[in-house]
Amino acid sequence: MDPAWAETGDRYLLKLFRDYVFHQVTETGAAWVDMAHIVQCLNKLDAGVPEKVSLMSRDEQNVLVVSYADLKMCFEATYAEIQSSETTGHHTHSHTPHHHHQHHHHHQVLPPPPT
Repeated sequence: MDPAWAETGDRYLLKLFRDYVFHQVTETGAAWVDMAHIVQCLNKLDAGVPEKVSLMSRDEQNVLVVSYADLKMCFEATYAEIQSSETTGHHTHSHTPHHHHQHHHHHQVLPPPPT
């Protein structure tokens, strides 16, 4: 399994958390942004509190229950990965000229959190 943007794991949780924080909808399905909710969530994430949060999957078939502490670890691990891939370049594997395997990685980048 390619750890880069797999649909499971740290980055998937972060995508769902981003939806939970920024992509809220009202009961009628209208987009709704609650700044207090956003600030509260990001503060809890920053503090890494043990409080649990329920994240709905994109297809609304699954609910993942994780703590803010878990999410903070995911965030820091993912951020470190992105930092190291930028500093070392995108070629993490050195291939000898005899190998002709094509590796296609599809990277998505989360927008930076608001300051």
